[in-house]
Amino acid sequence: MARFSTRRRSSYGSGGFAGRKGERVFRLFRQVSFFILVAFPVIISSLYLFFVASPQYISEARFSVNVAQIPQLDNLGTMTGIASVAIIRDTQIVTNFIVSRAAVEALERRIALRDRFSAPSIDFWSRFDPTKPVEKFVRYWERQVGVSISMPAGIVNLSVRAFSPQDAHQIARELIQLSEELINEQNDRIFRDAIRAASDELERSAARLTAARVALESARADTGVLDTTRSAEATNRLITESRAQLLAMQQDYASRSRFIATDSPQLRVLAERISALQGQIAELERRLINNNPASDPTISTMMTRFQALDMEKQIAERLYAGATANLEAARLLSEQRRMYLTAFVQPSLPEDSLYPRPYLFTFLITLACLAAWGALVGAATLARNYMA
Repeated sequence: MARFSTRRRSSYGSGGFAGRKGERVFRLFRQVSFFILVAFPVIISSLYLFFVASPQYISEARFSVNVAQIPQLDNLGTMTGIASVAIIRDTQIVTNFIVSRAAVEALERRIALRDRFSAPSIDFWSRFDPTKPVEKFVRYWERQVGVSISMPAGIVNLSVRAFSPQDAHQIARELIQLSEELINEQNDRIFRDAIRAASDELERSAARLTAARVALESARADTGVLDTTRSAEATNRLITESRAQLLAMQQDYASRSRFIATDSPQLRVLAERISALQGQIAELERRLINNNPASDPTISTMMTRFQALDMEKQIAERLYAGATANLEAARLLSEQRRMYLTAFVQPSLPEDSLYPRPYLFTFLITLACLAAWGALVGAATLARNYMA
């Protein structure tokens, strides 16, 4: 047995899993999968990151959207200290505008934004194809710009990534200016609408006041009475005086009729005066109050009509005064900006590129590839052991 024994190493590995059928194929699978999932991606990404990738520079800025008046805290702001809903809404309007197509088109008109991201000097992976539509460029732009809101103060953090320090700085400055123009445009639109609405209301109030005054003057011209209240007071005074005279005459007539015959000239004259005074009083009372609507208008009916016209005139005057005050207030507010943008950190001119980070990204890619390769090999090993 000693004479026929062998010292080759392969004879010691003939047992266990190593001796199973397909061991060489599985070993080859591990080697090929390691090259495909780990070695090749890491080599390619390292070559790209260290030698091909274009440096990218970041310009940062910080600003806030404020209101001209002292903001009033709502219930949520009172409990949490967070700014009011109106300020948060205006801030979100600005942040949504920055990443929108409107901002891209405005920057394209001002500084030819697409040309700055499609220059031939930019590497093929980071460069934007200028032949693609604007929707593709908007999605590309969303990766190049970063905007966030820091609570509870509502501070907007803006970062712009470009392939040269000057481009990043200029794009950030133009974004700040466009955001401020957006706020000013909103203010102008709000106040233009407010002034137009106040002017329309003033015109309607003026027309109503003019119609009320014309109706009142026409009523005065038709009746020949300027003031029905004074006319009623004068008529009442005449009736009172006439009734006093009538009472005195009737007493005089009664006292004389005791001693003088009723057909005497004195009593006949006194009786005629009494009858005339009674007719005068009846006429004054008819002019003041008349229950017959078919007859001529009386002072009471004219008073009712004049009171309605005067009330309409007073209402029109108050509406006109209110519309005038509203228009003046809208004009005063239009001279003040309700919202304004405060950039307390101006866009910076970057001096060093922050992207790409070749060492960090290579390390992360290596870890990810190793994790994927380990998961694949582990799953294959489990399946092989289960099938053994």
